[in-house]
Amino acid sequence: MNLNTKLLGSILIIFLSLNLSASWQDLDAQGKKNLRSGNLHYSGKRFEKARPLYLKVLENNPQHLEAMEKLASIHFEIDKDYKKAYELYHKLDNLITEVQTKYDSLQKVDQDQAKDYYKENIRKFDLDEKLENARTFKDYCWTKLFIEAQNMVNEENYEEAIKKFNYVYEIAPDSIKTIRMLSFIHDKIGNKNKSLEFMIKAAAMDPEDDIARTQIANEFFQMEEYQKAIEWYQKASRINPQNIDNYHNLAVVYSQTKNDSGVVAAYKNIVEQDPDNVESIVYLSNYLANMGNVTESLKYLEMAHELDPSNEEYLKFLCYRSYQEKIYEKIIDYGQEWFEITEDKKKEAAQFVYRAAQQVGNKEIEKEYEQILRKMK
Repeated sequence: MNLNTKLLGSILIIFLSLNLSASWQDLDAQGKKNLRSGNLHYSGKRFEKARPLYLKVLENNPQHLEAMEKLASIHFEIDKDYKKAYELYHKLDNLITEVQTKYDSLQKVDQDQAKDYYKENIRKFDLDEKLENARTFKDYCWTKLFIEAQNMVNEENYEEAIKKFNYVYEIAPDSIKTIRMLSFIHDKIGNKNKSLEFMIKAAAMDPEDDIARTQIANEFFQMEEYQKAIEWYQKASRINPQNIDNYHNLAVVYSQTKNDSGVVAAYKNIVEQDPDNVESIVYLSNYLANMGNVTESLKYLEMAHELDPSNEEYLKFLCYRSYQEKIYEKIIDYGQEWFEITEDKKKEAAQFVYRAAQQVGNKEIEKEYEQILRKMK
């Protein structure tokens, strides 16, 4: 051990001995009397008499572990005042953790002094057991406080519920259940911005929660903040690409912003996930046609026709779009199918077949449909 390390160790030992020694739990004569009397009343279950005596002990020695532990127990078991109980158990936790931290630091510089310190400050007062007990009851208190707040929500006492949940959130800010409840309550009382704020906090704590991100996107959509809605629907879809509802939602939002390419991308994702979704296939085909991409539009319209061959509208549009692209052989096929199933559009279907046959030089079909059209005059 070099000189600097020895010096550091000596300074640390002096510091520890000045700040925390066995005397930190010592009481004066009156304090000892109050503690003894308090313990007698406590063991006799005269808690109302024990309470003020423990408070007097803590007035003179705020770090006294036994008085603090007994008073916390009264608040928890008798008063059902879980907030006060939590605060005392939390203080116990901090005090004992501080002792253990100093012990850990001392171990690094002087093992012998560390053993003495452990004996006088940790083992003597059963701090390991007290720490475990304090943390267990802290958790109990938090659970009880959460249930109290939840009951207020069930009773629709939202203002008091917010106060309770705010405290629960303050003492345990990493509880996603609390954050979700705060979001829910703020939504109930019409505070949409605050509700959304807590929604976003909850989502940040669970990077795999696509449903939370969808809910956030829905809120932004309702607020007509479409770019933010798109951002959150995209986040949801990246987490769970199998959930096509997010792509449907994206298509709707993109349509609100006149972003046809975004709509097309959303519907392509839907069709990729669900190739039998004829409604989405038709929407995709229509958007592609509106963008001037008739060739690709035809591809998806043909898919829709294969899924629903008796749908007259699909055949009609196949004829029109094929005519735009001058794909006359397809017009003959689709036009004949259309002619067979339609009741009131036979003339229109026959005209498509007749003109397409003329274009490709199919005299047989041209003559057949010329005769059909003459009979219809």
